[in-house]
Amino acid sequence: MTYDPHAVLASIDANIVGFLALGGIALIFNYGYFGGALAAAKRDKTFTFPLACTTFWFAHDLSFVLAYDKWFNVYDHWYVKLFWLGLLPTMCFEAWYIYQTWRYGKNELLPNASRPAYTVYIFAAVLVGIVGWWSFYAFLDHPIYAYMFGASGFFAPFFVIPLVIRRGHAKGQSFLTWVCYVGMQTFWFAGSFTFFGPAFRAPAYL
Repeated sequence: MTYDPHAVLASIDANIVGFLALGGIALIFNYGYFGGALAAAKRDKTFTFPLACTTFWFAHDLSFVLAYDKWFNVYDHWYVKLFWLGLLPTMCFEAWYIYQTWRYGKNELLPNASRPAYTVYIFAAVLVGIVGWWSFYAFLDHPIYAYMFGASGFFAPFFVIPLVIRRGHAKGQSFLTWVCYVGMQTFWFAGSFTFFGPAFRAPAYL
């Protein structure tokens, strides 16, 4: 999926109030989603999201944060600057998820490995997530990440549901987490559909 980033930013500028309303609500739900997952994992001493999710999300947010110059000097637009600021907490959440997986997940993921070997496994998973993210990013060619924010969250249930079924219980999960997930996705896709322009009303996006 390709789009003109300047056209997207111009469309947002033309609809600032509406976009900030929907985008702001989506961001609040996003923090509720991530915070709820963090609390549930701590409560039950297990991890909420598989490494396939957390490492991919971490790579996504880290790459955006590291591209500070691109957002603040090249594009120099309020939307990407706010997005950069908004991703600072989520990147920290994701790093903490990875830590929780390291702390609580050994008996589930690599029960016969030593703790050092398991630590290497976690670092390798993070590296694979970064490589996978960069490959996907280059393939999609989406310069201001307008597509991937919603898309990267979209696949979470399809990884978490098998995890819950395999475990035979819902430890690490919470009602708050998934209510906020639905809210986050609903308001984000509503905002991008309404305010990002024609490319985000195409069947491939919908």
